[in-house]
Amino acid sequence: MGRKDIYKTNFYFNFYERKILPNIYTSIQYQSNSIPLQSRTPKGLKLEDVGTLVVELFPSYFTFQINEPNALDIQKIFRVKGYCISIEGSENVENYLTKHFKTNFRTTMRRKLKGLENCFNVSYKMLYGNIARDEYDFIMDELHTMLIRRFAQRNDENMALNRWKDYYANTFALINEKKASLYVIYDDAKPIQISLSYHRGKILFLAIPSYNIDYSKFGLGNISVFKILEWCIANDYKTLDMGFGALDYKVKWCNETYNFEHHVFYTKSSIRSRMLLFSITIKTKLINYLISKKVNIYYHKLKTAMLGKQKSDLIKFDLQKVDNNSEVLSTYRTIHPLTDDSFTFLRRAINDFAYAQFVHVSQIKVFEFERNKVYFFQAEKETLKVTYNI
Repeated sequence: MGRKDIYKTNFYFNFYERKILPNIYTSIQYQSNSIPLQSRTPKGLKLEDVGTLVVELFPSYFTFQINEPNALDIQKIFRVKGYCISIEGSENVENYLTKHFKTNFRTTMRRKLKGLENCFNVSYKMLYGNIARDEYDFIMDELHTMLIRRFAQRNDENMALNRWKDYYANTFALINEKKASLYVIYDDAKPIQISLSYHRGKILFLAIPSYNIDYSKFGLGNISVFKILEWCIANDYKTLDMGFGALDYKVKWCNETYNFEHHVFYTKSSIRSRMLLFSITIKTKLINYLISKKVNIYYHKLKTAMLGKQKSDLIKFDLQKVDNNSEVLSTYRTIHPLTDDSFTFLRRAINDFAYAQFVHVSQIKVFEFERNKVYFFQAEKETLKVTYNI
């Protein structure tokens, strides 16, 4: 059996998710200090056994030492920008907000948080170092459902869903070993936002966050980052890493960016190795160029046009303010969507109404005028007619 010409390994996912350090490296340090996050005794490595080695997605906030430094050459190729929060120097989360955000964002953040806690029976829990199997199964099933609903709503694919069996099989042990965590925001006993993260030294890598889209008015993505950052500061973490992908919440929250690089290890004396290096470099730069020209977005739009949108369980509805006439409303059937699962389709509209009225959901009365079609939501100051487009 012949050797491979090119051997590839993904540093970022292996280092954080699987706790594996590729054999080419003998030590990894955080750039701001010389303390190794992982190191081992150098072993003889024959590059000719694998051909040209490509270590993909190496974060530039790490420094490294390698096996056989005199025998190997390395080419670093930029792949994509990463986003992180450097926590050093922040006494608490409010201190971080004051340093890095304008008044408008801080005001909006506090209003969203206050609104969430005013409208629901909210609690927060970090599951790190100890989790029972039944609790783990329940939360991971909820996270899986959130991801499916959210990406159906976005009509987009998600890498975590493609690898869900691996995540489900491996994360339970990692949490109990303090190598991973689940941060959960609850409405009563129901998770409404879940973040799966990995831990390396004093770095928390926010890997898979998602939320219940019925609560989308409340900005759960920003609230979860706020709460996880609060936990990181309290536990003396140095970095909250949000990875790649220029999503709005990452761009807003980060105070540092870094580069994901491909490390290509090769031998200058080998013509074939140099040719492979040239091929890898051109291919990576071409991908970067096409992404910069938004070709990936056009491709997604074309794919959607050809294959159609994913089916979302969200039902569109129209809202209309009406007179707050309790006598008329009392003639309609009173229903209880918060405890009756046959009315789950109403919950997003109810949550939106609670947000607008700044009232607890338990204070909203719901009346059914036409089954699965027309409903009335009544709060102290306002009544809405809700018509579903079914």
